[in-house]
Amino acid sequence: MAQILIIEDDERLASMVAGELWQAGYQVAHASLGAEGLFLAETQSFDLIVLDLNLPDMDGIEIAEQLSDKSASILMLTARGDVESRVQGLYAGASDYMTKPFSTQELLARIHVRLRERSQDESLCYANLKLEEASSSLNIQEHSFVLPELEFKLLKLLLSHPNRLFSKEALEAQLYGGLMPGSNTIEVFVYNLRKRIRDAGGADVIKTVRGKGYMVR
Repeated sequence: MAQILIIEDDERLASMVAGELWQAGYQVAHASLGAEGLFLAETQSFDLIVLDLNLPDMDGIEIAEQLSDKSASILMLTARGDVESRVQGLYAGASDYMTKPFSTQELLARIHVRLRERSQDESLCYANLKLEEASSSLNIQEHSFVLPELEFKLLKLLLSHPNRLFSKEALEAQLYGGLMPGSNTIEVFVYNLRKRIRDAGGADVIKTVRGKGYMVR
């Protein structure tokens, strides 16, 4: 289920868009300020960010530039219809652009296209490991195997943020949201991933920081 972040200060519009996205089967988070949106984007993993260009505390262009090193696609919303604003947004890292007012059906269609392109094209490489989003597979040298959904999601999260320490609680929140699993679930997933990687001759990249959590380095 794709994770989408809406950064929009118009509460009515954000609520409407979030409702449509929930009905379409997406998981949605919302921030009404740019600083709050940046914090969510830094601490959680999103597939796509719907970003308003005109926010009360920050300019959307600045936010897009700060998000440009993230893996999420950015779809900008704005009341500015001039070509210069659209070009600025695209250069800042946006992959699509919609001018207000807009049709929610068109917004959903564009989000669907962006996510489809992402799932078809995206691969994530680290050391001699390669994750393929479209097939949920892990490739190591001549070995290729499909990972269970949550193991894939966990490995993708760790590989997407090398040298970043994740606590067990943070990983549980990313994988399960508010539904907390058994107390040793993350440990089991990490054990399984390490064994799969080791048996296929992959690099030992998942490190345990005793008492604190896990990281890739």
